[in-house]
Amino acid sequence: MFFIISKLFWMFFAPTHFLTLLVISAAILLNTKYERLGRRLAAASVVLFVVIGILPTGILLARPLENQLARPKWPSHVDGVLVLGGGLGSEILASRQAPATSCSEARLVSAYELARRYPNARIVFSGGPVAVGGGDDASAAEYIFGQMGLDPKRLTLENRARNTWENIVFSRKIARPRAGETWVLATSAIHMPRAMHVAERAHWKMIPWPTDYLTTPDGFGNLFAIPGNLEATDNAIHEWIGLLAYR
Repeated sequence: MFFIISKLFWMFFAPTHFLTLLVISAAILLNTKYERLGRRLAAASVVLFVVIGILPTGILLARPLENQLARPKWPSHVDGVLVLGGGLGSEILASRQAPATSCSEARLVSAYELARRYPNARIVFSGGPVAVGGGDDASAAEYIFGQMGLDPKRLTLENRARNTWENIVFSRKIARPRAGETWVLATSAIHMPRAMHVAERAHWKMIPWPTDYLTTPDGFGNLFAIPGNLEATDNAIHEWIGLLAYR
């Protein structure tokens, strides 16, 4: 139920989705007897566009999340690496037999780097259905890891998880980490605080290994970088709301 509610909520209240709804509502109302309300919604949509599209609001919201947990020095020993899925384009892979473009592949690159450095470490990838009736991240990860040359015997796939909580809980049941083992968690830097919070709640001690950063450690960001600013705002708000909801 939580999964369905969260998806429905985000469908309407993601900043870019909400902006679109405002614009559509304003356009409809301007041609009715509620023209005054339509003008107000149009003005509100302009203000919102400036805030989330022209100004680097998303970057400023994302940076505190990405600065929370930095990569440590290379551990002396690693028993396992858990990689969380983030949308690897499984539908495109299934239809074209070739991987899609995806920033989330940086997680797999980092995991492969860890696998090479620690040849005895287990690699666990967690990523379930990406859409109703669609494929799963795990199948795409298996394909991409194969392209990299990772020994398939080292790879364990978890293909049911639909959110961060399920990623950690389902993977823990499969990995069965023992006391004293060293596990590394690889996911996007903006997602790392929420993922580590869930790992802590699941009593799975892990070393954070953030990947695919959106921001530099400091700076203001870029004005008028509209596509990037809109995407960064969606990503940052999603994570802040996720942290709130999980807590």
